[in-house]
Amino acid sequence: MAAPTWSEHRIRVAGLGAALGVVVRSDPEVCGLSGPNFHLSLHHGGQGDCTVGDLSLIDCPNELVMIEFERWMRSAGYSLEA
Repeated sequence: MAAPTWSEHRIRVAGLGAALGVVVRSDPEVCGLSGPNFHLSLHHGGQGDCTVGDLSLIDCPNELVMIEFERWMRSAGYSLEA
């Protein structure tokens, strides 16, 4: 299975932002979102970071960051659309 494209990541982040009720920051190189107890940032070059609860990922592959961020969202009770 191929890694998600940059465009696919941006669409996925937009969906997460909607679920969290926050505005997604997006430009050609970086997209992300943040709130009082979370932060997610993905970079066009393939590396991103997130901070949620006790988890902090720095300069990890975008897909791993997304997986862990979505795991946190589910455990925090947020509903993720399929």
